[in-house]
Amino acid sequence: MSERHSSNPQYILGQTSQHDQLMIRQGKLLNSFTRRMLEDAGISQGMRVLDIGCGPGDVSLLAASLVGKEGRVVGVDSSVAAIARAQARAADAGFSQTSFQVADIHQLDDEQPFDAIVGRLILQHVPDPVALLRRLLTRLRTGGVVAFQEYDLSPQTYATLPASPLWEQAQEWCRGAFQRFGRELRMGMKLPGTFVAAGLPVPQLRYEAAIGTGRDWEGYEVLAAAVRAFLPAILRLGVATAEEIDIETLASRLREESVSQGGVTRYIGLVSAWTSTGVQ
Repeated sequence: MSERHSSNPQYILGQTSQHDQLMIRQGKLLNSFTRRMLEDAGISQGMRVLDIGCGPGDVSLLAASLVGKEGRVVGVDSSVAAIARAQARAADAGFSQTSFQVADIHQLDDEQPFDAIVGRLILQHVPDPVALLRRLLTRLRTGGVVAFQEYDLSPQTYATLPASPLWEQAQEWCRGAFQRFGRELRMGMKLPGTFVAAGLPVPQLRYEAAIGTGRDWEGYEVLAAAVRAFLPAILRLGVATAEEIDIETLASRLREESVSQGGVTRYIGLVSAWTSTGVQ
């Protein structure tokens, strides 16, 4: 349920292979939303883009496809493993316009100004998102673009039709661990206020959610992967027991509960916010 910010010692998901697998699976649900946000924000040919908390590189690769060979995308993450995977994926895609750095997002070495700063599911893990945005803005050229996406982790009571108790329970396991860890559940809805407090113009907004039905929908595996990634925290914080979760069968049980009743299932709401420092 998050992009990586493992430079924070209290980062709930840690640096695990389960986390990277979640990010890539999750990208299948979110990448179309992210690409549309980047396009609407004005990411285009020849731009220089900074991707904060890039993880295994999904957002960086989307930005690279928009800036073209004349542009540049710099992805930053504190996980060596995530950066190695991002580099490999960029090479496989033939994106020579990308580069990746293992670095704390609060302490970047690159002093050259960027045309755009972007991030997905990163601010929810930052103790002071306003302070981080203010710091990042010093790296942005005048008139540059800022675009972020964050979840709205509000209760998912109406996320399925007919009701799917296991789906709602699995969402609550993750949400419960996230909340008990002191993380911001509604960062998506707080993006406008965060932008303005950092000195940015009021952003444009979009609220979207992946939705699916039938046996082949990827969402069942994505939610099960989220629970797996959160599992150590869920167990440590007493949110649920291993027996209750039964992680090895969770994806199949989620699928069967929905498919058996011809159900429709919605994943977590994603808020996109974008603006330009040139907007008055």
